[in-house]
Amino acid sequence: MPQLDVNWVLPDGRAGGRMPDGTVVRLDGDAVPGDTVVWEPSAQRGHTVDGVVQARLTDSADRIDPSCPWVEACGGCDLATLRADARRAALGRMVARAFRLDSPPEVVPSPRPTGHRARIKLAIEAGRIGYRARRSHALVEVDSCGVARPEIGTALSRVRAALAGDSRGLESVELRSDGTRVVQAFRSRGPVPRAVRETLASLGDVALDGKRVAGSPRLRLEVAGVCLEAGPLAFYQVNLEANQLLVQHVLEAMTGHERVLDLYSGIGNFTLPLAARGTPVVAVEAVGQAVSDLRRSAGDLPVTAITQRVERFDPSRVAFDGVILDPPRAGAKGVLKKLARNRPRTVVYISCHAPAAARDLKELPGYRLESVRCFDLFPDTHHVETVLVLKRA
Repeated sequence: MPQLDVNWVLPDGRAGGRMPDGTVVRLDGDAVPGDTVVWEPSAQRGHTVDGVVQARLTDSADRIDPSCPWVEACGGCDLATLRADARRAALGRMVARAFRLDSPPEVVPSPRPTGHRARIKLAIEAGRIGYRARRSHALVEVDSCGVARPEIGTALSRVRAALAGDSRGLESVELRSDGTRVVQAFRSRGPVPRAVRETLASLGDVALDGKRVAGSPRLRLEVAGVCLEAGPLAFYQVNLEANQLLVQHVLEAMTGHERVLDLYSGIGNFTLPLAARGTPVVAVEAVGQAVSDLRRSAGDLPVTAITQRVERFDPSRVAFDGVILDPPRAGAKGVLKKLARNRPRTVVYISCHAPAAARDLKELPGYRLESVRCFDLFPDTHHVETVLVLKRA
């Protein structure tokens, strides 16, 4: 079997490297930059070969022993075996390759290197609670989770104890924190008996399929001095402290603009702090709980919320000189092409998947990439949030 010196972390989390003949190799299995491994090919496309790690011959100098006993079975923290600074450096190189940059961008560390996640989603099966193993439906029970905030861990213990005897009809639970208070948002897979509903009600602030069961299942998140409401189904960034740094960076990029268009605005993570500074914002978000939460939080701020899928929105309907996009992992295919007709001064693209963003930027001719900065919102993983600031040439 061939050997490989691992050099890269790839955007999907796999390890990568190049063989002496120039063939690019992408590997599943336990490998990090600096390792030398023996691997077995599984598929080939052109000059790229996929494979599976069979054994490590030498370990990277940056390899560490993870503290979590479930890291291998769970798979969620797929780079927990890589020292934090080396992991961030690898992520910077990954982003540089995606955008063909001359040098890796800065990766801003998370203020909380561990215990940072304000949201975790766990599957429920016959009274058992845990994560789904990576690329599997297998349930991995965990007594605690080191990347979850302490209040999330306390809530997890209570939920596990409460449902140990009877969890009929329940499919999953998302534990959601605003930094202090935890909401337990359950999902059902069928009818939930009254006895189970009564158990859920005893847990405090609880929702089932987005509807209130007990307490107050809505969170109030402070972002850049503004309060954002988040219902039990609404998305918000899992790393509260790192999100503050991310938002501040985007606000600085929008300084001096007269009117901003915020696409994929969600609950208003960028919209409301920007509007609170006096900048009128047009926010576009698909129908759902998030846009309702945004309207609820906006109050008298200069915000116009439009309920529509961004891909179907015609930007020529509104006036703006700056744009913020924070699309899902799949990116915003076709959106930048329409925005280019309006010729905004500045485009800020926030991406959680660099290859999708690199593809999208090809639809924006006449703009120069002014800056790239990354934020480590997901320590111990290959995920990274990248902020691209583009200026009209």
